[in-house]
Amino acid sequence: MQRLFLKIFLWFWSAMALVVLVLVVATATTQSEPVEARWRDMTGTAVRIYAQTAVEMYEREGADAMVVYLQRVERTARMKATLFDARGGEMWGSGTSDHAKRLAGVVRGTSRTEETTIEFHTRPAPVALIAQPVNGVGGRYVLVSEVPRSRFAFLFAEPGAFLLRLLAVLLTAGLVCYGLARYLAAPVETLRAGVRRLASGDLSARVGVHVGGRRDEIADLSRDFDRMAERIESLVMSQRRLLGDISHELRSPLARLSVALGLARRRAGTEAPGVTGALDRIERESERLNELIGQLLTLTRLETDTEQLERTAIDLRDLVRQVVEDSDFEARGRDRSVQFIVDEPCQYSGNAELLRSAIENVVRNAVRYTAVNTAVEVALRCSSNEGADVLISVRDYGKGVPEEALTEIFRPFYRLTEARERQTGGTGLGLAIAERAVRLHGGTVRAANADEGGLVVEIRLLTRGG
Repeated sequence: MQRLFLKIFLWFWSAMALVVLVLVVATATTQSEPVEARWRDMTGTAVRIYAQTAVEMYEREGADAMVVYLQRVERTARMKATLFDARGGEMWGSGTSDHAKRLAGVVRGTSRTEETTIEFHTRPAPVALIAQPVNGVGGRYVLVSEVPRSRFAFLFAEPGAFLLRLLAVLLTAGLVCYGLARYLAAPVETLRAGVRRLASGDLSARVGVHVGGRRDEIADLSRDFDRMAERIESLVMSQRRLLGDISHELRSPLARLSVALGLARRRAGTEAPGVTGALDRIERESERLNELIGQLLTLTRLETDTEQLERTAIDLRDLVRQVVEDSDFEARGRDRSVQFIVDEPCQYSGNAELLRSAIENVVRNAVRYTAVNTAVEVALRCSSNEGADVLISVRDYGKGVPEEALTEIFRPFYRLTEARERQTGGTGLGLAIAERAVRLHGGTVRAANADEGGLVVEIRLLTRGG
């Protein structure tokens, strides 16, 4: 998920950052005049109108009308206004600052110009003083307006403050993009985990319950995955039950066949000596069929048994040695042998019957394919550190396995073309049984071709898992 999440996050965040940058550049390059000049013009024009109107109302309607007007100006324009007469006296205003009085005197003493004068002061409080002279019948009046800092602070924004605002915008955009990216990528990771579980053999894997109440395409995909998983689980379980049922049903006719074979042998001994060879062939095929059915039942039990394994303390060195001795005894009759070349002491907690079956199947498979007059080499290595690996390796000196088939040989009924010959081929279930038995213990089985020829099968177990 990290790669998809990071891609979505960076794409959205970069897009938002680019939009902010374009807006800043466009605003800066399309301004026909500086912001401060425009603010001075607009503010000066407004104060000029206020001053002229106040003076006209004073000279035409009296002081009361002028006071009412200036009060309304203060409320609507949110500024403090003080009107000075030609002698410098305050006609209207309260709490006028020394800066305002000084500026009124300066403006009143200048020439007859009516230009607006603006000063900025920081003490006692940040304000902008805007003085507007007006020539009236009674002389030269001056209206001084005090504008609080909040109305003009943007004119003096420092580069650091601008960068800080830009950083705040990018951080906010990053948080929004993070939430959006996580919203999009999280269900994909959930779906991926479900696919992995299903691919590893967990047929109960479902993802729909983890996507919540989403109503988008990802939720639809999750529900489709659940329906697919349910269908696969149903088909696989039906296949396993069918294999188990058929195997059980075949045991009965095989038992009756064995009884009939025994009766036929007794009769053949006295009446038809020539049929003994045919009866021996029937017996061999019957034993082969019985072995196949036994392996099918074992595989079906391993595939369907989801309960916790019954574990006991096992001396793996003794267990492997017994398997080696039994296999060596059988291999001697085929001009082959089995040797226990590394037998380190090793204690493990697991199911002895399943582990014996797994190791035995791997060793017998190696005996079947190793070259004549060669020895299958079995090694057991076990570290004394807690949580370390137990490694059981079985190496033969046969023709090896094509690289593309190294993982396929652990599938049920899979056999190489060369192994299909009757004199060498097995049932195709031994390695599948071994892989499933080891997997139930939390271990792994892998095969690799040896550099000097032959095949090496490694069974790896975790002592901590045991």
